[in-house]
Amino acid sequence: MGLNPNYAAVSGRQQVTGRWAITLPGEFNRREEEAGLCFWRPGLTIWLTAYGAEDGMTIEQRLARDRGNASPEATDRDESQQDGVGRLTYRLAETRADGAIVNGLYSYVHGEAGQMMVAAYFDSDTDLEAARQVSASITYTG
Repeated sequence: MGLNPNYAAVSGRQQVTGRWAITLPGEFNRREEEAGLCFWRPGLTIWLTAYGAEDGMTIEQRLARDRGNASPEATDRDESQQDGVGRLTYRLAETRADGAIVNGLYSYVHGEAGQMMVAAYFDSDTDLEAARQVSASITYTG
């Protein structure tokens, strides 16, 4: 099973907003919806939603909020701040209404004047590694 020919196929660096860019490890389909921007290929779906920064909140305060809102079942938490960007990433296995398990990698990335939320749903460890690469590749240009 390959990419969907009814949608644009993209790879490499993608400018997703005026301030945010990601780098895709290989070819993905791309579509925009009200909920955000979606990149997907068999085994991996990545949703991106960009927001402005809340007035008066620092990157540290936004990370603390995200940390506090994370599910208690979250695993593999990783938090960092570098080059004016703060990140919180964690894994979460969720059970759908039909009983199926959905594996997710969630990332909250903050810059001085904006933030991006990333939800990546993956099928295998290989797809998890690709999701981690995308999350780590997010750059903020302010």
